[in-house]
Amino acid sequence: AEKKGGCKGVPPKMFMTSVAKSAALLAGLMAATIEPASGFATAPAAMSGMGRASAFAGVSARPGGAQKGASLGLRMAGELSADPEKLGPFLESEKKLDHVFRNNKMWVVEQTRNDPEFFQRMASGQSPKFLWIGCSDARVPANEIVGCGPGELFVHRNIANVVMNTDNSLMSGMTYAVDVLGVEHIVVCGHSKCGGVAASLSGPKEFSPPLEGWLSALRMVYRHHRTELDQITDADAKLERFVDLNVIEQCKNVYRTAIVQQRLADNEAEGKPFATPRIHGCVYDIATGYLKRVNWVTPDMDDKYDMFEDENQSLRFNLQNLISNNAKWAASKLEKNPGYFEKLQANDQASIFWVGCADSRVPSNEISGSAPGEIFTHRNIANVVMQTDQNLQSGLQYAVDALGVEHIVVCGHSNCGGIAASLTPTAFSPPLEGWLHHLANVYRLHEKELNAITDEKTKLRRLVELNVLEQCNNIAASALVQQKQRESLARGAPFPVPRIHGYVYDLETGMLEDLDWSDEISDSIGNFKVRNDYAAMGMADPADAAKKMFNRKPAGMDSTGGASPLKRIFGGK
Repeated sequence: AEKKGGCKGVPPKMFMTSVAKSAALLAGLMAATIEPASGFATAPAAMSGMGRASAFAGVSARPGGAQKGASLGLRMAGELSADPEKLGPFLESEKKLDHVFRNNKMWVVEQTRNDPEFFQRMASGQSPKFLWIGCSDARVPANEIVGCGPGELFVHRNIANVVMNTDNSLMSGMTYAVDVLGVEHIVVCGHSKCGGVAASLSGPKEFSPPLEGWLSALRMVYRHHRTELDQITDADAKLERFVDLNVIEQCKNVYRTAIVQQRLADNEAEGKPFATPRIHGCVYDIATGYLKRVNWVTPDMDDKYDMFEDENQSLRFNLQNLISNNAKWAASKLEKNPGYFEKLQANDQASIFWVGCADSRVPSNEISGSAPGEIFTHRNIANVVMQTDQNLQSGLQYAVDALGVEHIVVCGHSNCGGIAASLTPTAFSPPLEGWLHHLANVYRLHEKELNAITDEKTKLRRLVELNVLEQCNNIAASALVQQKQRESLARGAPFPVPRIHGYVYDLETGMLEDLDWSDEISDSIGNFKVRNDYAAMGMADPADAAKKMFNRKPAGMDSTGGASPLKRIFGGK
C-alpha cells in the first residue's frame, strides 16, 4: 500500500499482524502451557477427535488440522516465551485485538484516498437494493464475494442461511429491508461444504439446545426431499445436493412471508412491470470462488414467480451484476494465488465471532480489514443479543463450542436506524415492534442519563454505545460463554477466553472505537460471577427505586404520525 502512495504516515507495524497469526500464536501458547496434545479448547463429545470445528464442518475437516495449527503456534510462542519482554506485549495486544484497529485505520486511509467524500455519503443514509440472507461461515463474506462496497447489501447472516417465519430476528430484518429500504432483490445464498447443513445429517441427539432446535429446520428440508437424497450414496454429492435444496426451500419461505406477499400485491396493483422484491437463490462454491444460481421455482408452487427469466428483464431487476462481479473477484484471487480457494476451503478456524448490525454500510470484514475465513459473523437489526433468540444463540454455540473462537465482538454504529426507532413512541407492527422493545429496555436502564441529554444526535450516539455495552453484558451472562471462560482459566490462560469486546463504528469517519467493556474475570479457582459495574460504565443502577421503568418519555421526541413512519425514522432513501 505504501508503494502506491496511499498510506504515508501509517506505521509499518500495521502491516505485520493478522488475525490468523495472532490466533495461532495464542492457541499455541495455551497448548504449550497446559495440554500440548489436545490444544486449548475442550470440545463436546460430538466434536471430539475431529478438530475444533469438524463436527459441524466434518466434510471439510483435515485430519490433524488442529494439531498442525497448534504446532505452528507452539514454535512461534516458544520464541516469544523465551523473552518475557516480547511475550507480555503480545498478550496485551491479543487481549485487546489491536490488529483489528490497525487494519481499520489502513482501510479508512485507503477509502479516503480513493474517494474523499465516501464517509460523508455513508453517514447521510443508506439505500441498498439487496437483502442478503447468507450463512455465518467465516469463508463467505457477502460483500467481498459479490464485489459490493458498503451501502449496497443489507445483510442478515445465520447458520446455514435458514428462513423461518417464527424467527423474529430475520423477520424484523426483512420487514426493515422491504418496508423501509424498499429493496428490489432478496438473495438467499448457501455455500458448499456448509457445516450447518452437514451437522443436520447427524443423529437428532448429537447436539444440545439451542443448536439442536436450529438444525431441526434443516432436517425438515431433508424430510421433504428424502426420496431423492436417500438415493445418493456418495456423502459429498449428497451434501452438495442438500445445500442446493436448502437454498430452494429457504427461497420459498421468503416468498411465502406476508411481508413479501403484501409488497408483491402492492406492486401488481400499481401496475409495475416487475414485481419486487425479486427472490434469488445462489450457492457459493468455496473450492472455486464462483457463485451459481439455483432455480427455486418448482411445480408445486401455486403461482409462477420465474426468477430464471432474468436475461429477459432489465438489468435493474436481475442478478447478473452480482454474478459478473463474483466472477471477476474469483478470477483476480486465482491470478494472484492459484491455491487461494483450496486453502480457504480447508480453513474453518475463525478466531472472532462478530455480532454486528445488518446495516448495509457496516460490513464486518471490510471495516476490520479481515480476510475470508477470519470472522464468523451474525448480523441483525441493532446488534441485539437475547437469550431467547435461537438464531443468535445457535451461532454463539457454534462459534464457542465448535470453532473455539478466542474473541467475541459486539459492534454497533453511529446513526443506527434501529436505535433511532426505539427512541420514538410510534407503534410498529410485529415482528419489528417486538424487536425494538428490547432496545427500549436499554433506554429504560439508562433513562436518567439519556433524558439529561438535550441534543438528539448526542443522545442517539450515547444510546448506541450503551446498547453495545448491554449486549456485551448479555454475552457475558451466557452460561455457555461463562463455562468456556472458566475452563480457560482453569487451564492456565492469562485471561478469560473467549474475550468480549464492545465496539462502535463511526459512519462519518470510518473509525472503530473500543468502548473498553470490562471482562467479568473470575477468581483463581474459577468462581464466576458477572459483575454489572454500572458506575464504571456510566450506567444508572437498575435497582434505583426512583427509576420509572415502565413510563418512558424520551425528551423532545414526539409522535408525528404519517403514512410511512418507518421511512422517517430509519432514514431510508
